[in-house]
Amino acid sequence: MNKCLQLILSFAVLLPLLTGCWDRQELNELGIMLGLGVDKDGDMIKVSAQVVVPSEVSSKSGGGKGTPVTQYQASAPTLFEAIQKLTESSPRRIFMAHIRILVYGEEYARKVGIYDVTEALMREPTVRPDYYVMVARNTTASKVLDVMTPLENLPAEKMFNSLDVSTKTWSPTTTVTGDQLMEYILSPGIQPVITGVEVVGNPEKSGNQENIATIKAPARLNSTGLSVFRGDKLIGWLTEDESKGYNYIRNNVVSTISHLPCRKDGYVTFKALRTTTKRSAKVVAGHPVINIKMKNVSSIGAVECRIKIGSMEVLKQLERDSEERLVNLMQTSVKSVQRKFHVDIFGFGQEVYHADPKFFKKVEKDWDHYLEDLDVDYKVNVQIKRVGTLDDSFRDQIRE
Repeated sequence: MNKCLQLILSFAVLLPLLTGCWDRQELNELGIMLGLGVDKDGDMIKVSAQVVVPSEVSSKSGGGKGTPVTQYQASAPTLFEAIQKLTESSPRRIFMAHIRILVYGEEYARKVGIYDVTEALMREPTVRPDYYVMVARNTTASKVLDVMTPLENLPAEKMFNSLDVSTKTWSPTTTVTGDQLMEYILSPGIQPVITGVEVVGNPEKSGNQENIATIKAPARLNSTGLSVFRGDKLIGWLTEDESKGYNYIRNNVVSTISHLPCRKDGYVTFKALRTTTKRSAKVVAGHPVINIKMKNVSSIGAVECRIKIGSMEVLKQLERDSEERLVNLMQTSVKSVQRKFHVDIFGFGQEVYHADPKFFKKVEKDWDHYLEDLDVDYKVNVQIKRVGTLDDSFRDQIRE
């Protein structure tokens, strides 16, 4: 009896371990999607899937005879119906665990809104929310995903890496992941902002191998400005300077390059080494006030005018000029958003909530009205720590 009981207990312990491969998926049966595009197709949603061609990216097979990715398209009333419908043309089931880029067509983002797709992808357990989200400016998502790119032979990977690098080195761009986007849509006191992407050049050659066969590609992808949303619908675009001001306020700037006009002719170029921005709020006599404090550490990148960089007085003047420029960038961005869009993309409402939750709850429904006359105080401290390997410019020593 004891042996029989031991045998039964052994089976009870071992049998669950034998089910570990019940949901296995063979790699040669999957189409790995790296880029997902969403466009409007009448009353339906049009899905464009950028899928890897294994034989073209495998080092063992040699590759190089065709494109490293292919694109499948399908339309249906809902997102996952359209994705499932891709199997009408795809010989493999679409695998979504490795999505790098989600691109919304501008028309879809304006007229339909991005919530339903964002929510569906967040609900799907096979999709990781660390993909970057972009908006196709003046074009469709399918055309963006149809562009072959040099250096990175997988276009979706190129878009992901390019945006990641640009965000760290160029202040007008920023990254938004799937989970961050959902948070922006649902959180009170802030509205979503997403980087745009456009097709530059000749789109007719964008999907051909010849697009990467020349030194200068006939068609290429460029990040361009930040798109502004009210709720889940696109309402407009920020200019480059407005995008810079937004990123400075949101503490998104890691490093960047900027310039100032000299008191005389020419420019001085600055390299931002570190930038930190802190936002806070207070309610004074029933009126919210936002305080923005920024600290910027920069170095001199280039001097294209006749000023004495070795002089402490000149450096102090450059610091003051740089502080004025940064304040002007932030002011321009805030005033433009207040005037044109009437939505809070900076998260000022969140700061007011943290400072006085009861007050914000009273004005939450009319917060956009409060935003139009919101008082914002800017304090910027710029320190120039380095001047490069030269002190004063040797322009005056050039012989005619």
